Amino acid sequence: MSFTWDYGYMEGDQLGKPYDLRLLTRLASYARPHLRIILLAALLTLLGTCLDLLLPNLTRLAIDRYMVRQALELDLDRAPAGLAGQVRAGVQAGFLPGRQGTVFIPEELWRKLDPRLILALRQAGAVAKQPFYLAPDTPETVKLARHHPELFRPAGQRWVISTADLGRLPQDDLMALRSPDAWGLGGLALVFLLAAGLVVSLGYVQTVLLERAGQEMMLSIRQHLYRHLLGRDLFFFGKNPVGKLVTRLTNDVGNVNEMFSSVMASLFQDLFVIAGIVVVLLLLDLKLALVCLALAPVVAALAWVFSRLARDAFRQLQGHLGRINSWLSETLDGLSVVKLFRAEAAGRREFARLNQGYFRAGMRQVKVFAVFMPLTELLSGLAMALILYYGGGRVVQDQLSLGTLVAFLAYMQMFFRPVRDLAEKYNIMQAAMASGERIFHLLDNQQTLPAPAVPLRPEAGPGRVEFQGVSFGYDPASLVLQQMSFAIPPGETWAVVGPTGAGKTSLVNLLVRFYDPQQGRVLLDGVDLRELDPTILAQRVALVSQDVFLLAGSVRQNISLGRPEVDERHLQRALEVSGAVHFVRRLPQGLDTVLGEGARRLSAGQRQLLALARAVAGEPRVLVLDEATSSVDPASERLIQQALPRVMAGRTSLVVAHRLSTVRRAQRILVMARGRIVEEGSHEQLMAAGGLYARLVRLQRLRNGEEARHADGN
Repeated sequence: MSFTWDYGYMEGDQLGKPYDLRLLTRLASYARPHLRIILLAALLTLLGTCLDLLLPNLTRLAIDRYMVRQALELDLDRAPAGLAGQVRAGVQAGFLPGRQGTVFIPEELWRKLDPRLILALRQAGAVAKQPFYLAPDTPETVKLARHHPELFRPAGQRWVISTADLGRLPQDDLMALRSPDAWGLGGLALVFLLAAGLVVSLGYVQTVLLERAGQEMMLSIRQHLYRHLLGRDLFFFGKNPVGKLVTRLTNDVGNVNEMFSSVMASLFQDLFVIAGIVVVLLLLDLKLALVCLALAPVVAALAWVFSRLARDAFRQLQGHLGRINSWLSETLDGLSVVKLFRAEAAGRREFARLNQGYFRAGMRQVKVFAVFMPLTELLSGLAMALILYYGGGRVVQDQLSLGTLVAFLAYMQMFFRPVRDLAEKYNIMQAAMASGERIFHLLDNQQTLPAPAVPLRPEAGPGRVEFQGVSFGYDPASLVLQQMSFAIPPGETWAVVGPTGAGKTSLVNLLVRFYDPQQGRVLLDGVDLRELDPTILAQRVALVSQDVFLLAGSVRQNISLGRPEVDERHLQRALEVSGAVHFVRRLPQGLDTVLGEGARRLSAGQRQLLALARAVAGEPRVLVLDEATSSVDPASERLIQQALPRVMAGRTSLVVAHRLSTVRRAQRILVMARGRIVEEGSHEQLMAAGGLYARLVRLQRLRNGEEARHADGN
């Protein structure tokens, strides 16, 4: 045994593009009321990014200014002819004269010289192999230099000491010498800490602002979508499963919110970070920056390939997830049928098949990410290797400072962080754009009953109902009702009977204006329902159907339904008229008893009595009963039959029933067949005519007699 299932809809069959500007523009329309908050969050993001970019540069300053403050000794006498003049022109007045024709050049000035000049000087042996520490210009330095003349050497008005000789100083003297460096490092560390703290604080405020804006936007979308759904006609709901619509209001709106609150924020931040890093690297060292950015095309190509593969994998995964959700919804809703026919084993096999498909799609997505993430790490490692090789070589050649090299390493790590985040953000964008596409597809559906240009709100009339030449079909090419014409005088009770498919329920749907006829008019007190204010129609025409819908709330909420006109007096009177007051009083909290989902604690008859109470609580002029007793047991039917005279008293009533005992008290009976009225009259007149009505009555008597004999065991 196997199942072949045709699912009503598939979540994930249609995916929006992650770069669909048209869709993003529509989503942005919900952001306009919160533009100030979004701009403020963007400004905070920009400030936080600038501070974040400042941190590696502070590390560079700490290394170059305070940790490795060096000067190189140059013997001008050994320099080839003409090179000494080039050195003096390159450093201008920045060099410090030493002894016996030597000069000391600070490292930051030395790196500005032409690399070919530096190479020539080194080949000539004019550059000392050992660098010197350029001591700070303080009285403490002068005191230490005089105390250790064998270690310190004069350099103009300053003093230098070989970096190798720093370790020969006593600990106290070394600490005194490097005290300004320590204070400088402490200041930079404080600035670093404050900047890091500001980054965290700005990130917190920015996240809160964007989350608030995102939540308010989602509130607007959800409210708009809910109002839109309530305005659709029943044709629309016949084509769209409830699970699909619930998914639009919950999962899809949540996906869009995820894009606004997390992806958009991080996307802006990542763009700022990448652009800022590129600018900073170019300013720090043009050559090394160009070497590092040579990998940018490779990264872009990898991201493009990944996006294509990830999109296909995501589409398949969502499709399988939609099948699983649809299967679960159907089997859990019909669990009693599954158990009744012992179809659990077949259900398990079908679910295993669907679950296996989802597993395979999930593994395909995992493999795509499993390739992308290591490749990203490989490119990051390659960038680091290039920096160490090329940049380290330039440090050795005195063309690049150690601090700049360390800053490059830190900036490249920051550069690849957004690339690694691409996978997660792409998934969120895919889900959000697909959800946005489905939401707007729903919002673009204008399938609704036309609203009157100027809704009429006439004074309450006596309740005359009239059908004038009404023809109607759910499919206009196949009419269910044809040229229906009749008028129910105010206060009278009329009944409609006929075989299944005769069009009885369609007649009711037109009277409460669930649909509009293709031809003819339906009038209430002489006013076409299409011109009547829908609120007025709902107040003056009430329907009790065989499928009773009760909320999970209290009895009071189920009867009033939030209608302001249903006060305590109307509520109590409705309970008494309907006969529901007796069992409501026996409930634990009376009117405030919470019924729970589906009101399963109540019997079918009790639910129907509550439906009667709800219908009459608003004091309607017209009452429509559509098979109100068809799904209840005989005892409950007797209770309802006892309540009906009170409920219908003084009202125009239209009763649709299979059980002909319900319609016998009607003043006039309409007999329908194939969308037309074939007989009309009282019960006695129709029985005497011996037509369709009489045959229906005889068939029901035979059926009731057969049921009675079976009940007696005969």
